[in-house]
Amino acid sequence: MATRECHAYAEWGFSPDDRPGVPVVIFHIECTSCHERPAEASDDGTPQQTWALDHTGRNPDHQGFKLNTETFWRVEPRRDNPYAEIRP
Repeated sequence: MATRECHAYAEWGFSPDDRPGVPVVIFHIECTSCHERPAEASDDGTPQQTWALDHTGRNPDHQGFKLNTETFWRVEPRRDNPYAEIRP
């Protein structure tokens, strides 16, 4: 019994997702003393800064925070890739 294999090479690109409606970054913050977090994340760091300052104002010994960010990326076929003609 013979087997046949076909190997092909196609170029793909990996880059930040800049499609309309996709946020550039999402910020999450957490107090390292009590692990409390604001109710929502934001694509603007200002609410997280305000929350941290307010939290420390209510809890003066809570002065450490962990800021996590999420960024959105996309894999897309390059020009010579056969999938380049197929768009979602």
